[in-house]
Amino acid sequence: MPWKAPLATRHYLASGCRVTGSRQLTSLCRTPVRWQTRHSPSLRGYSTESSQTPTKRSTQLGVAAAVAISIGLGLIVYKRPAKVAHADSKGDYPVHIKNIVDASEPVGKSLNLSNLPVEEAQLISAPNVPPPITRDHPVLLKVPLTTTTKIKQLTSTYKYEQWTFNNQVPGPFIRARVGDVIELSLTNTDVTGNPHNIDCHAFTGPGGGAALTTAEENQSKTGRFKLLYPGLFIYHCAAAPVPVHIANGMYGLIYVQPEEDPLPKVDKEYYVMQSEFYHEPPEIEENGKRSSLVEFSYPNALREDPDVIVFNGSETALTMDHPLKATAGETIRVFFGNAGPNLTSSPHIIGSTFHKLYRDGDVLTPPAQNVQTTTVPPGGATIFDMNTVVPGTYTLVDHAIFRLDKGCVGFINVTGKPRPDIYQSNEHAEPCVGCKLHP
Repeated sequence: MPWKAPLATRHYLASGCRVTGSRQLTSLCRTPVRWQTRHSPSLRGYSTESSQTPTKRSTQLGVAAAVAISIGLGLIVYKRPAKVAHADSKGDYPVHIKNIVDASEPVGKSLNLSNLPVEEAQLISAPNVPPPITRDHPVLLKVPLTTTTKIKQLTSTYKYEQWTFNNQVPGPFIRARVGDVIELSLTNTDVTGNPHNIDCHAFTGPGGGAALTTAEENQSKTGRFKLLYPGLFIYHCAAAPVPVHIANGMYGLIYVQPEEDPLPKVDKEYYVMQSEFYHEPPEIEENGKRSSLVEFSYPNALREDPDVIVFNGSETALTMDHPLKATAGETIRVFFGNAGPNLTSSPHIIGSTFHKLYRDGDVLTPPAQNVQTTTVPPGGATIFDMNTVVPGTYTLVDHAIFRLDKGCVGFINVTGKPRPDIYQSNEHAEPCVGCKLHP
């Protein structure tokens, strides 16, 4: 199949050079020495043209000599016995200064999979989640993920080309259990030529699995990872440039249940992720109208100045025809993650509280109760339960409230009989015209 030209997504690098197109960005990232020589003022000066003055040459020879001496001293410092441990004075770790162990090379015994039943993970799109795990034993849990690009309606005005896992932003929710071995297979079908991988915060080992799962275009990679610790964790792409991959939509959540899940049973569970998008102004088309398709902006991302802040990948993902739903008297649970890549989230539900809050995805510590607003950093997650009592529409916001005008809002529709014993007035409820909070 012939290569399909990608959208002319502009990527601006911190040096000030501009690269147009994903393939060029990929090529640039793979040649850091050439790039530094081209763009670094300290290296550009090493010219061999005959027009240089003797003073310049002598200065450059001095600099070159200093560099050579530094390299020599570095080699002397690092030439130490192989038995000197890099991270453990007892020498217990398999990583040493002279002999760094490759994560792809097995050290000691490999994972024993002979007694593990095999299961396919239920991968479900946000805002839904797979049902709780009821089995009492670990399994080999197969998790197939595919990377691709997708043009999506980001706001009411603009479309945007998102980079996705399984054609969705956020990626599918993964549910597993402590002791499970995740067999993660990543297939890269992204026609832009970018490599992709998985850094999963629930995986124990260098890079969170990134080095073992890096797949080039039309390539598949598989790694196995034993889950040692319970909690709610982020996974995301960590291929270079990492911030760009996250900013374009490559992230998701995995919940690792303890052997005995302490989370009480609830009536409904939902999956919500907050993230930012950074885009250039729309281009002017030949007909003089603004394009409805906007492209990624590296300068905006570098300044941490997002154009759009949303739940579940678009402005309307949890509004209009897609609110979260419950019936009065039910308890709902939200697995909430913040992909960032830059901003800290302050989730709050207008008209209610988090009746139970498992901060930072920690399910082993007793939850906080009746919390009004919490904090979730980029790359972090939390779990909150909400008891629904009075029917009506509740609003999920980031209480850094100006973000409302950048799209950060979602609704929870609760149906049921009125509760005048709790919430009542003789006055008519006035509509909140133009406030975006109360439809």
